[in-house]
Amino acid sequence: MPSENRRKQILRLLQGQILNGSQLAKQLNVSRQVIVQDIALLRTSGYEILSTRQGYILSADNTCTRTYHVRCPESEIEDMLNVFVDAGGTVEDIFVIHNTYGVIRAELHLGSRLQVKQFMESIHTGREAALHGLCKGGHWHTITADAEAALDLIQQELRAKGYLIEKAAPGAAPVQG
Repeated sequence: MPSENRRKQILRLLQGQILNGSQLAKQLNVSRQVIVQDIALLRTSGYEILSTRQGYILSADNTCTRTYHVRCPESEIEDMLNVFVDAGGTVEDIFVIHNTYGVIRAELHLGSRLQVKQFMESIHTGREAALHGLCKGGHWHTITADAEAALDLIQQELRAKGYLIEKAAPGAAPVQG
């Protein structure tokens, strides 16, 4: 397959799903290194391809974004993340504001209950640590969705469950729309 056609195929495969380099290489019958090079070329051509722990995904163009300041006990992290994805949101990241280090941010890209479950398993098995513990549970999530209505629903659910922090901490912004 010519390289230009292969790159078009990569873009088609990455729309709406996450695939790692090995999966793409197998589907396109090339080496993983060829995929890495193709991804780099696509990025320089202006395509926003995100690298996540699970693999690559093509960023959606027409999304709405909102940042929520939240707090929950560690035992309720999964429930809170499910609030976001159940309403049609994608948890793009988590960040905390640390007194010494400033903003500490981690990309998540969680868009389904399955991805939330896998993320939680990685925390429970000790492979990952929850950033949430650095600031007594208070942290921020950047959420994207296809419509403002989904973000409004998320905000209502977070408020109803007591996760939403509506008053901003000093120097921090509250919920942003």
